[in-house]
Amino acid sequence: MSSLQNAMRVIEQDQAEPGAPGRDAVAAAVDEVVRATAAAYTAQSSSYEQARESQPWKWDEYLTSTLLKRVRARVAEGKLPLGTATRWRLLDVGAGYGRDVLRFAGEPDIEPVALENADGFVQYLRRAQDEGRIGPDGVVVTDMRDLGSIETGRFHSVRVHATLHHLPLVSYGLGADAAVSGFRRVLAPGGVLYVLVKAGSGVNVIDTGEGLGGRFFQLFTPDLLRQLLERHSFSVVQMEEAVEPRSSGDVDWLFALAVAE
Repeated sequence: MSSLQNAMRVIEQDQAEPGAPGRDAVAAAVDEVVRATAAAYTAQSSSYEQARESQPWKWDEYLTSTLLKRVRARVAEGKLPLGTATRWRLLDVGAGYGRDVLRFAGEPDIEPVALENADGFVQYLRRAQDEGRIGPDGVVVTDMRDLGSIETGRFHSVRVHATLHHLPLVSYGLGADAAVSGFRRVLAPGGVLYVLVKAGSGVNVIDTGEGLGGRFFQLFTPDLLRQLLERHSFSVVQMEEAVEPRSSGDVDWLFALAVAE
């Protein structure tokens, strides 16, 4: 049995009987999921870039415009003050090879920062920095569970696009809860959290047909995602579901916008 399969077994046991495997076992299982996910993306970072560039999905642009409209409206209405800043700061969690963070960098009112922990993708982001397309402080290399290097309230928006579902919902505040707690801390009061995850129930190792092999996914129902966000002091202001047609099979998605209360 592989290390990832062993981790899956512990996670499934914990979800069926919360706390039963013990904190150390759960923590080790989550660490293995994170390690295996980063390794998969690093191994196929080039082919993943080609797949994403050659098969853009129109709903992606709708989601992006929805986020930008929401943040800009809150800034204009005084619900999200910028203080002395001239641009609002956006943290793109799981930025990958930088397609979206570079798009945000082209907006006159946004100061984007990419967060990534897969070495293959970090190389892409560093290259963009060297070319001046991302600012000198525009790349944070860390696991999304560990935002300790980021000051409290620094960002006006946190975008977590197809990333959070690589962490399980487990006991002891580990996994997805640790990440969402961190997002809340680094968001300014009134800041906007964007989350896109695969919809469904339970956990699974799924091969999405992109050359990445099997990766861990925590699937979310609307109620499950809402509960996760609300227990970390977020107020959900929008939630939508959509189906993306792919040659490898349709993908069910769940999207949410939430405000840091």
